[in-house]
Amino acid sequence: MKPKLITRFALAVAFLGVCAPMFAHHGNSQYDEKHPVTITGTVTEFVWQNPHCQIYIDVKDKDGKLVHWGIESMSPGVMLREGWNPSMLSPGDVVSVTLIAAKNGAPVGYAGNACSKQCKVVRANGETLPLFREEE
Repeated sequence: MKPKLITRFALAVAFLGVCAPMFAHHGNSQYDEKHPVTITGTVTEFVWQNPHCQIYIDVKDKDGKLVHWGIESMSPGVMLREGWNPSMLSPGDVVSVTLIAAKNGAPVGYAGNACSKQCKVVRANGETLPLFREEE
């Protein structure tokens, strides 16, 4: 009886050890959700892949230095429901992105439904590609 109990306990501990990092994945504590920012730059890559789509853009900072930004968005399935598709953004497109930036000043951010109506992508021609759909 004792070996079965030890085996079950060991399996439970192993299961929790493997699954615990999944809960940490969706924490947003590293982002400054109270102060969204808008950056403008040139798309270098748009990655349409699980678990989250990624938008990479080159932005000139206030000193004219080129900064490479990485922006995490929603999953491809959610993006499809929001009206996006894999060819929405192409390298060379100039866009303005309103996002939730990292608190530590790193050029990374989140743009998706966690930042509600504030997050969006705007093309150079003024077309808005929302990352949040109003309830109908």
